[in-house]
Amino acid sequence: MKVAPPHAAPVGIAAAMLWTPPGRDIVTDAVAAGRVDPETAERLGYWELSTSDDRAGPQMAVLAAQKVLAEAGWSGEDLTLVVHAWLYHQGHDFWSAPHYVAHHIGARHAIPVGVQQTSNGCAAAIELAVSRMAADPDVDRCAVTTGDRFAGPGFDRWLSDFDVAYGDGATALLLHRGPGPYRLLSVASVSAPEFEIMYRGADPFSAAPRETSSTVDTRRNKTVFRESGQLPRFAAILRRAVQRVIRQALAEADLEIDDPRVRYLTLPRIGSVALRELFRPPVDELGLRHLKVLDLGRATGHLGAGDSIANLADLHTGDRMAPGEVALLLSVGNGHTWSCIAVRRE
Repeated sequence: MKVAPPHAAPVGIAAAMLWTPPGRDIVTDAVAAGRVDPETAERLGYWELSTSDDRAGPQMAVLAAQKVLAEAGWSGEDLTLVVHAWLYHQGHDFWSAPHYVAHHIGARHAIPVGVQQTSNGCAAAIELAVSRMAADPDVDRCAVTTGDRFAGPGFDRWLSDFDVAYGDGATALLLHRGPGPYRLLSVASVSAPEFEIMYRGADPFSAAPRETSSTVDTRRNKTVFRESGQLPRFAAILRRAVQRVIRQALAEADLEIDDPRVRYLTLPRIGSVALRELFRPPVDELGLRHLKVLDLGRATGHLGAGDSIANLADLHTGDRMAPGEVALLLSVGNGHTWSCIAVRRE
């Protein structure tokens, strides 16, 4: 998606925010307590995971949105669209988390919309918001939020998955027509939906959440997938998808592969071995000579739907980007979809 076609107003990012709760699950403590074995901990490569003892995902999203509004000098009443994305349980069944977020940030003039595209949720939410801005001139100030909490007993943040450990937290991003500290240049996505089976496995369709298993257990489903012999094909498609989505994001941002302004690429906050074996090789093969690849997730864990916004917020907090420099925010969600967001510091 080319965010600002010719003669269209640019889409600015007024502010980006990561909010994490004060709790921390330190990996050495988890190993000592027997909650994760040393080999798995080493493969995952996290130092600690952010943990919420009390707040659910939408409550944390409200806190992130309140902070991002304050940073931009906006009011909730300025917003015309609120898009909330998530991966896991939002605290209530049969209920609308996006409306809760809009209500509690005072966005009474906004249309709340929910996006549930697993770990790729924030990229999908940004695509939706930009599309609405392009289609409707009355949609001019948008908030994109994410929020996830991976609490027991329904979820084991260390062992519910093979190559990912999950941290709690929320993000928020403000989009508008006009200048901002950052400009959104493009959002590119590619998908391979035949691999939805990886997280479904051989389980039957159930009538209610966690009817098949009392704890979310993607390891069981991924084991079925691995035993099917499809893993090498998936790995090959993943590598091609990563390269394709980066190339597409650059092309739609009118940037060449070796443009010296393209300075950073942030990786999804998944396990270290998965990043090293599956994501770094296709990125390195592209030949982005001026690029520094950043892994910013070792002290949080995977933040559900929010990795890319969290990475932009960390780039901003660290004051890493000089004016004119571009960052590529790479993400992936099971299903599978890969996205790359191109952002320029103004």
